[in-house]
Amino acid sequence: MNELNIKSSKYLDLKRKLNAQKQYKSLLIKLSLMLLSSPLLSACVTHYRALEIETRILVLESKLDQLKKDVIQQDESQNATLEHMSSEFKRFNKEILGIVDNLRKGSAEDIGNIVALKELIQKQQGELSELQFKLNQMRSNQQEMKVPKDKEQLYQQAEKLLLKKSYREAIRFYSEFVKRFPEDVRADDSLYHIAEGYYHQARYEDCARAIQQIINEYPNENQADKALILLSDTYLAMDDCSKAKDALSYLKDKYPRSNQKRIADRKLKQLRCK
Repeated sequence: MNELNIKSSKYLDLKRKLNAQKQYKSLLIKLSLMLLSSPLLSACVTHYRALEIETRILVLESKLDQLKKDVIQQDESQNATLEHMSSEFKRFNKEILGIVDNLRKGSAEDIGNIVALKELIQKQQGELSELQFKLNQMRSNQQEMKVPKDKEQLYQQAEKLLLKKSYREAIRFYSEFVKRFPEDVRADDSLYHIAEGYYHQARYEDCARAIQQIINEYPNENQADKALILLSDTYLAMDDCSKAKDALSYLKDKYPRSNQKRIADRKLKQLRCK
């Protein structure tokens, strides 16, 4: 990647956008403190909702700080992909200022304002996830890591990428391992980690397919029963409670002596399918 020219107008524009994000973060923290001390709300509702909002704010603060570091390292030509994000941040600023105003005036709709704020934070989390995905794509497009030819190096590198939460690259390396060495004892482990990577990226259909491959091709290996737990979680994430239940029931029938059976029993008791 070429070195950023810090004197360029595009770079300065990006810095202004990031400062807008910082302003948003500051407003959220101040609002959180106001909620904690507000006498207008009932003690129970105030304590519960304010703590919940404060927790989300702290998470967003951490993500924003990390994204700031990531964004300023990107090439100037890629800044256009952040335009949509920046406009959304500015819009959120205005809406939150309005909520702060209402709280200062002691509005009778304080609880409704808190609900509105929670919805804004949820939207912000979605936008941050989208931005993170785009940044990861930028990095991948700029320079894909070379896949080692040596089997051990390939598997070890895949493990390192998974630990770093570089899921896209980890999936690529594990997939290459399964393709080259389908008879290796770690092939089912690789498929399981591929499924994990898809799950963490919210690519649930791909996750389910990877798990199905484990069940079909490696039904008697170590990861098969554990993969069914992940499959159940995947279906729940897709709002398919019935299939989630089926996955757990299949685990109990297929692997009655599995250590995962206890987890399946617990999850089945918790499921409330309509």
